[in-house]
Amino acid sequence: MTPNPYQAPLTDSLAAQQSPPPSHFIPGRLKFKGQVTPQHHRDAVIKAGIRTEYRNTTRVMLVLAGLFALLSGVLVLVTGNLDATHLLRTLLATAVLLVGVGLFCRHQRWLIGTRVPSFQLALGPIHGWIDRDGLWLETEQSQAYWPLSNLVSCAATHDLWVLSFGKEQTFWQTLPIDAFADPASARSVAADLQQAFPPQLPQLLDERKRTPPETVCLFSMPGDAIEFEGNFYEDCARGTRLLKATKQAVVRTWVALAVLLASLLLSIFVLTGFRTLYVALAALWIAILVSSILVRVWRARRAAKQKGRMIAWYSKGWLDDQGYCAMTSLGQTRATWQFFDHVEITEDSIGLYPHENDVACCLVSREQFANTDDWNRATELVRGKFVA
Repeated sequence: MTPNPYQAPLTDSLAAQQSPPPSHFIPGRLKFKGQVTPQHHRDAVIKAGIRTEYRNTTRVMLVLAGLFALLSGVLVLVTGNLDATHLLRTLLATAVLLVGVGLFCRHQRWLIGTRVPSFQLALGPIHGWIDRDGLWLETEQSQAYWPLSNLVSCAATHDLWVLSFGKEQTFWQTLPIDAFADPASARSVAADLQQAFPPQLPQLLDERKRTPPETVCLFSMPGDAIEFEGNFYEDCARGTRLLKATKQAVVRTWVALAVLLASLLLSIFVLTGFRTLYVALAALWIAILVSSILVRVWRARRAAKQKGRMIAWYSKGWLDDQGYCAMTSLGQTRATWQFFDHVEITEDSIGLYPHENDVACCLVSREQFANTDDWNRATELVRGKFVA
């Protein structure tokens, strides 16, 4: 890498606070060949902690329940009201809150510890390498590459190395340490990268995905390829099973949050002797909290809109007799038709689903094809590959 002559020396206080690029921590090409199981992807969350909100939410909920029980006990001691009715009301209020906390934590465990890991794409035998340029990963039916400069966060244990290249952290790459030719070196590099690029809270949107990819495609396009390129707009996913599955998860999350907040209000209502003033104050605080969340979501989505339409990502690639190839600004993937379990064709898009469920999908919109003829050829090709 050629040094920048205008860059301040590393001894400069500002530069010293900045982390070196990911390539700084890679001594050379580290090759791997092994097996990735669903348990590896679950351990990426549960043990390695690539999704920080999994552990943080549980800690917050436990602290909330503990503080509530503590304050309830202090209130009883301060008032000196130790009659059986008051004690029973205190226990009931605490139990109500614990039920809400338990249900919310259970939902979080399902969502982040089970559902999200279940649709990670790399499963079974894998091989490839990671070097200063990027991560190359092959399965039996797919090949993918991510430039290391796009790395967002890294998590590691003695047995796992997890890398996330997207700010939403919906997908990540899980590499078993024992798959590396030199496990000791891989473990050391993973630990250094985790320190420099620790797990981050996922963001609603990754603005980098809305820019056209500038890197050279690593895959050769055959002569029979049907090309596509352009923005994929969120409304192009209307009517797809992916959108339905996503909405179901969102609804479940809001229901779990509503149950938690309702249990909090009910427990306050019981604890304060059924006085509405305290409940009203708590409800006002909850309303402000929920409103702030909705405002953040609205601002993030507004920034990603173009002419009133929400841009999900910019991609380009092709469909051909062998399979599917796509590039975004974050990376590129080549997959055979056998990589996909089922497909879906709507008026606006082609959806290629790698798993039996519908929570992960490779989408190409009608607008991304040059003309109607290319769209028709593409849909005929996909239908022909997945005849019942």
